[in-house]
Amino acid sequence: MVKQFRALLMSSLVLTLLVGGTACKKVKEDLARRFIISAMTDGRWLVDKFTEDTEDITASFSGYEFQFKEDGKVYAVLGASQEEGTWVGDVNALTIFSNFPGATAPLSGLNDTWKITNNTTKLVEAEPVNPARKAYLKLVKKN
Repeated sequence: MVKQFRALLMSSLVLTLLVGGTACKKVKEDLARRFIISAMTDGRWLVDKFTEDTEDITASFSGYEFQFKEDGKVYAVLGASQEEGTWVGDVNALTIFSNFPGATAPLSGLNDTWKITNNTTKLVEAEPVNPARKAYLKLVKKN
């Protein structure tokens, strides 16, 4: 009886550790996802720098403010007008996908999957995942 109890106890312990390890990873991923969503959706963002190939087109974004929403929508606000797009952040890949369907330049230049190369709660630097595209994007949080 004691032997069976020990075997059952060991099996339960191993199962708990296996499930707990998986659950712990999921908890970490969920916390990281929540952190990114919180950082992106808290306030508005400005394009501080945008280059396409060797051309600096930052001035084209002058006056634009970007508001990211938890539901995956992003709004490019310019004065009284706004353009609706979508965004998805991937914590594991450190990427952000953005899309402004039907938008023209300069917003259409944001339609891509961007690899985050540097980030804080007030700054995001990124480059396109596609190596054929040479671009650089730097967003800063509006004060």
